[in-house]
Amino acid sequence: ADDFHAFAAAGKALARLHLGYETCRRHRLEVASQARDNASRYRLDTRKMRYIDDEKTTLAINDATELRGIPAEAHRYEVNGRTPLDWLIDRYHIVQDRQSGIVNDPNAWFAKPEDLLAAIERVVHVSVETVRIVDGLPSVHAASAVKEQGLAVRPSS
Repeated sequence: ADDFHAFAAAGKALARLHLGYETCRRHRLEVASQARDNASRYRLDTRKMRYIDDEKTTLAINDATELRGIPAEAHRYEVNGRTPLDWLIDRYHIVQDRQSGIVNDPNAWFAKPEDLLAAIERVVHVSVETVRIVDGLPSVHAASAVKEQGLAVRPSS
């Protein structure tokens, strides 16, 4: 690379960000809920979480709670063709195996119900920061360097 040090610094920042995703800063989202308590506010069900607008700025956790203010940059970072937030949405819902009857309930993964909110906000933070770091790379090399790792940051529109 013409500017090796820029790539080295970006790599260090990305490694720190991605390895520390469980404890990193959170991208605060607005919580709009009709639920009376945290247990029901952040309770996942068999129905997957879903975006409720075309711009994907609002995520419905369940029928009572929405998270608002998801930035467009969170949807520009992809891992194997999907955003980390889309991967989370796909995996975080209650599923029962038809043959064994075993129930996979992500509600049990969290010490407190609001820890789901923290996990979502951290995924958004990692995605937004990844886009910021990659966008800061020299443009000629950024796309090829990231693509080789199976990752993609879509150009801003």
